[in-house]
Amino acid sequence: MNLDRLPALWADLLRHPTSLPVALGAAIAVLALGFFAYRLLFALLSRAARATRTSLDDLLLRRMRLPARLLVALLALHTFIALRGAELPTLHKGVLLLELALASYLAIEIAETMVIDYWLAERRKVQLPALVRHLLLTILYLVAGLSIVGAVTGVDLVPLLATSTVITVVLGLALQDTLGNLFAGLALHSERSFGVGDWILVDGIEGQVVYVGWRSTRLRTFSGDIVILPNSIIAKARVQNFCAPDRTCARNIEMLVALDAAPEAVERAAQRAYAQVPDILREPPPRLWLAAVTPLFQRYVIKFWIADFERHDLLESELMRAFFRACRDEGVALSPAAAQPGLAVDPRILDPRAAVDPTAAPVVLPAIVAVPAAPAPAAASGKAEAGA
Repeated sequence: MNLDRLPALWADLLRHPTSLPVALGAAIAVLALGFFAYRLLFALLSRAARATRTSLDDLLLRRMRLPARLLVALLALHTFIALRGAELPTLHKGVLLLELALASYLAIEIAETMVIDYWLAERRKVQLPALVRHLLLTILYLVAGLSIVGAVTGVDLVPLLATSTVITVVLGLALQDTLGNLFAGLALHSERSFGVGDWILVDGIEGQVVYVGWRSTRLRTFSGDIVILPNSIIAKARVQNFCAPDRTCARNIEMLVALDAAPEAVERAAQRAYAQVPDILREPPPRLWLAAVTPLFQRYVIKFWIADFERHDLLESELMRAFFRACRDEGVALSPAAAQPGLAVDPRILDPRAAVDPTAAPVVLPAIVAVPAAPAPAAASGKAEAGA
């Protein structure tokens, strides 16, 4: 048999439609053969998927089953329409569009799973940002759709869209902000400034990144509110990432103590405060330094590290409370008024409406001195002696 004559015979067959029973029988035969090949192919693929360690192939097979069945049914319908000749030209083009669309969908899904999910994510340990992934898939589907429509209808839509001045101007004006946010989001992803789960500070808004999309980024604040920020604003703003380069975060708190407080006593109080808050990290160790000395008080800064920025408010509060108790035990005053034995104040500050003698001496406020806590046993023995 001369195989070179098969195309000519098929073209001659299409020019002369076959009878309805023959066309229907051929369609049923194609349907049966297609489903047999489908079951055989997926049985082999399932056996190969069970032999691998990854679950991506199992997921891919589940996503491919329905489109593959539809493709087999469309091939049978295509055979029936082709054998009937030119009786149904519109239906023939519609079926052909659906066949090519399903084939393109299967090809893109396979490429996405094998390249992005398996080769990049599992083998190379490279997590492609969701925004970049969606953009690539959109471009692939758009190119495939335009190519299919152009191949079936005979109209090349790509040059038409590219050369249309009116469409270009309208799309450029309508999508100006959207495209700006999109490219800003791509720049943020390429630089890896932050990711989902990071705590960041943008334009005075502090929150955790919960979603990064095409147009905007969503933050969840400490109060539980969702703040939506356009990517173009984030790209222009100063962004502080509290989770980079790692999750460890340093915090500073300031404490004011009396001017006559001994630095050694303050250091002992700080050491006791560190020991009372077990959730602050011991490595790097917390540090204390004298930042400033004024005529009224000394200003100390305590720096410590935490492993979870979400708890920084709670841990700062616990450390300040522990430092306050430790200073009380060490006899260190925290009030600036305790910087001197007495603080001279103009009487007009106390009551501006009162008539004050200009020659009167300033009012001297008593110093506020922290009294060390008395031990409980000593207090009990004192009460016993007083009762006696």
